Amino acid sequence: MQLSLVPITKELQKVPFDCGYPDLNSYFKHYALKNDTLMIGKTFVAIDDSGIVTGFMTFSNARIEATNLPESITRKLPRYPVPAFRIGKLAVDSRFQGMGVGSWLLKMALQRALDVSTSVGIFAVLVDAIDEKAKDFYLRYGFIPMDDHPLTLYLPLATIRQARES
Repeated sequence: MQLSLVPITKELQKVPFDCGYPDLNSYFKHYALKNDTLMIGKTFVAIDDSGIVTGFMTFSNARIEATNLPESITRKLPRYPVPAFRIGKLAVDSRFQGMGVGSWLLKMALQRALDVSTSVGIFAVLVDAIDEKAKDFYLRYGFIPMDDHPLTLYLPLATIRQARES
């Protein structure tokens, strides 16, 4: 299956989409385009070679409080919040789950974070897992859970950059 990533449009928002999570389905159908227009979160849609929506993801800026990171990391950081690239939403239509779409979306998101980091300071990519199943997905890619917020995970940009180089 060949996938393409495109910005959300009114037409894409109207197509059938069901990832199995009512909150994510509702966000895609009712809020993704509005938030995109308001520049609150930028949503990108994965479509297959026949134009079917297979998944989506939404990005925004974030910050990480130093108190949420382990001392082994904060030793090298300032005591104030550090900038992050947030993947606020990432969902795959149920018809395409288990086919690599989620991994492809995550790879595209991490590449986008690397691209943005050439112009904007980013310490890490931050994700908000909707549940333990989603958390396990991110853990497989090296994300680290926050101590005080176990469904919020981060991956230092240096780790992503290092993985790309090897």
